[in-house]
Amino acid sequence: MKRILLLFLLFDLVALLSAQTTLDSAVNFTVKDVDGTTWHLYDLLNQGNSVVLDFFTVTCGPCATYAPEVSESYRHFGCNAGNTVYLGINWGADNNQVVDFGKQNGVAYPEISGLEGNGNHVVSDYNVLSYPTCILIKPDHHIAAKYIWPPSTVNLDSAIMVHGGEMMNCTSSLNENEIDTKYNCILSLAPIPADTYCRIKLQHPLDGISCMILNSSGQLVKQFEMESDQGSLLTLDTHRLVPGFYMLKLMKNGIILGAKALIIQ
Repeated sequence: MKRILLLFLLFDLVALLSAQTTLDSAVNFTVKDVDGTTWHLYDLLNQGNSVVLDFFTVTCGPCATYAPEVSESYRHFGCNAGNTVYLGINWGADNNQVVDFGKQNGVAYPEISGLEGNGNHVVSDYNVLSYPTCILIKPDHHIAAKYIWPPSTVNLDSAIMVHGGEMMNCTSSLNENEIDTKYNCILSLAPIPADTYCRIKLQHPLDGISCMILNSSGQLVKQFEMESDQGSLLTLDTHRLVPGFYMLKLMKNGIILGAKALIIQ
């Protein structure tokens, strides 16, 4: 039995290694998405962006399964308006087929077809051997994550944040002008992603603060009061929150003092 289990583990390891791209540095490319927008990889990177490439085919079952998860991660980082850009790179299909795939599977990020958008050449250049394959390229052109598997929202968000990605929820983004700075409320959360707990740390204790946790749809899922006698460090119990993306906001008399992205794994 142990020998059989070992063989299965070795098989999984070989499959994982063979699935990831063999490159260490990004190969430049120019592609055109199904909406007609042209994307130049090195231009994106040289502007200080990280780039997530989601390699997919329109006949791939797991590609359809994880497309909504990749789309959710795309929204968490500002819908390509932040410092992380998402591109879907297809192999083997034309624009119409890719558009149909996107509509059927809720794809929100730009898609490049293999036959009309230059996707086939990119797949070849990156030695992609299985689908879906999601990789993360940093602004210095280094491929920081060669195979994010499975490409779930939590896994993508975690990999991106580790390498400097900054969350900004594009569906209910928080404008910095909405934050009142006169209270000098400097907020930090750890660990991120969180599992059963998360520590909320303030630079200075403040009286009468309301802590609100909202899900990715902007719905309030938890609210409680923080008082100065609790000090500047509070442990938040998160074990009842379902895995996903949340926004934690600190409020006082209807004024937003601070806000941070909270990921539950």
